[in-house]
Amino acid sequence: MLWGGWGYDPTTPDPIPPRSPQEFLWEKEGSDAPLQLSSDSVLIFPFLNKSDSGTYICTATSSMGSVIAKYNLDVSDASPVLSTSSTYHAVIGGVVAVIVFLLLSLLIVLGHYLIRHKGTYLTHEAKGSDDAPDADTAIINAEGGQAGGDDKKEYFI
Repeated sequence: MLWGGWGYDPTTPDPIPPRSPQEFLWEKEGSDAPLQLSSDSVLIFPFLNKSDSGTYICTATSSMGSVIAKYNLDVSDASPVLSTSSTYHAVIGGVVAVIVFLLLSLLIVLGHYLIRHKGTYLTHEAKGSDDAPDADTAIINAEGGQAGGDDKKEYFI
């Protein structure tokens, strides 16, 4: 929004005479057609583009005469803002990678443990172990071990 009119404007070197103008004419320097002719001293840009950059001339006219004021408008791109979403993606990716690494490490350790302790074991169903309080005692107290075709082997995988 550019403001031009009567009274002192700090952006112009000379004060404008304090009288009430009848009309304001806004033009863009280098353009053929006037932008706005009104009794209001404000020029409004509903949608501002880089092509709107340039020098704008406000001619205020009254019964006393006319006064011209020039205003320079410079439209530039917004300053580049670093995207914070990429930072969040990196943090989330790092956390997921650590969790996957820990799960794989746990799987390897568990697999190693299970392979080292793989073998047969006897349960309470072994002969002579009916009164054993736990599986270890049943294995130790088993009568004669296992033999023949009806042996009950269980594999712990």
